Amino acid sequence: MDAAVRDILVKSVLGGLIIALVLTLARFRLYVLSGLLVSVPAVSLYTFWWIGREHGTEKMRVAIHAALWSAIPWALYLLVAYLLAGRVSNWLALGAGVLTYLAANSLVWLMLHRLG
Repeated sequence: MDAAVRDILVKSVLGGLIIALVLTLARFRLYVLSGLLVSVPAVSLYTFWWIGREHGTEKMRVAIHAALWSAIPWALYLLVAYLLAGRVSNWLALGAGVLTYLAANSLVWLMLHRLG
């Protein structure tokens, strides 16, 4: 098996295990814990490690800097989804949150490219 394919498979399995853990906790009605685990830096931890390993520390710093800015769109996504949950269907609440995230993240992306 090619090393690049193996890397992608390992990353996919790790991401899937995190999702499975969050969903298992929710299945046991541990909703607060599953909500808190969504924001644990597990995915970013190994993602940043791999970026640093494959592309060097400076590129890892660039990715971390962008991730810092992504906290704003993430918070807006959560806020919109939270405010709409229970007022509209779950799909609409989450969809509106995702659209808000995409719009805010696009603005962050434009700002980061213009500044640096």
